[in-house]
Amino acid sequence: MEYGRYAAAIALDKSGVRGEVPTHHRYQSVLTIKNMGMSRITRHPKYYLHDGSVSIHVAGTVFRVHKYFFERESEYFREGFRAAGPQEDGQSDQAAFRLDDVKISEFERLLWVFYNPQYMYDEQPIDHWITILDLATRWKFPSVRDLAVRQLQKLDMKPVERIITYDKYNLDKSLLLPAYILLCKQSSRSVDDGKRLGMPTVLKINEAREYAQRFAAEQGCPSPTSADAEDQELVEILKDVFDLS
Repeated sequence: MEYGRYAAAIALDKSGVRGEVPTHHRYQSVLTIKNMGMSRITRHPKYYLHDGSVSIHVAGTVFRVHKYFFERESEYFREGFRAAGPQEDGQSDQAAFRLDDVKISEFERLLWVFYNPQYMYDEQPIDHWITILDLATRWKFPSVRDLAVRQLQKLDMKPVERIITYDKYNLDKSLLLPAYILLCKQSSRSVDDGKRLGMPTVLKINEAREYAQRFAAEQGCPSPTSADAEDQELVEILKDVFDLS
């Protein structure tokens, strides 16, 4: 899936007429508006787009973006827009669609997916993609969720962190085989890591280690450990222990 790049903003000139802001001035001003029944609200300096079609309110800031992306990609937003009354349908800033369970910085990261070129994806750190994965999961953006998973697969994560993250978002466990192998080959594991992984995962890792150690002994290793088993054998053991196809 490819997303285009949109970059636009609005300003008021001296005559009070709306006009497009030159690129080099795009982020220099933050406009505020009066919202019915609310105090002053800030228009986002980057994601308040002059050709946007829906206003979204997040923690005192209004974003004006393209409704098309949200309706095309997300069941959550399709249903939300459909159910919204005239006071919060997003047609104007005064009737902005409200999101109360997200931070401004988090919502910015989700919008970044739609408004930046694909070649910049690999430049983002782990926490960036975990935020996108979280919002894509909560708000039912399946294609964006798949993108976040693909990018996380490219990044170097500690095995415990990867397992915890993937389990939290119910991702395909077969993606965790490299992390499971690393844990099987470790000589020891901290108590804290064990607590974070949870008892079911710890027990399965220990079971796989025992099978791997037994296999190494059968291959004639004089002082076998789970680290002596070949990776391919560990893969088969882990598939069996974790019931992976």
